Amino acid sequence: MHPFSVLTLAIFVAGYTTARWDLVTRLYELAIFAWDKGVIVRAAQGFVSLTILFLAIFLPVRHIAQKAADLHPRPPGGGISAREQLRRRGSF
Repeated sequence: MHPFSVLTLAIFVAGYTTARWDLVTRLYELAIFAWDKGVIVRAAQGFVSLTILFLAIFLPVRHIAQKAADLHPRPPGGGISAREQLRRRGSF
């Protein structure tokens, strides 16, 4: 291999290794900081709160939609196609 290519490859590997190690070190320090300050617990509480809020909205809406679907069932076969509706209106 050409000496310039070997040197370039060595510099790249050294830089990549240094950057990777720095990133891992910073993530480790951030995780310790977050644990000490209670960020993990607050994030978990927020996740649980948002899940409960979503379910409190989603379940009643689903129930209302199911009632409406039971009151107005669709005919078998899917009803009238869009093409048939346009033909009946004279738009097609």
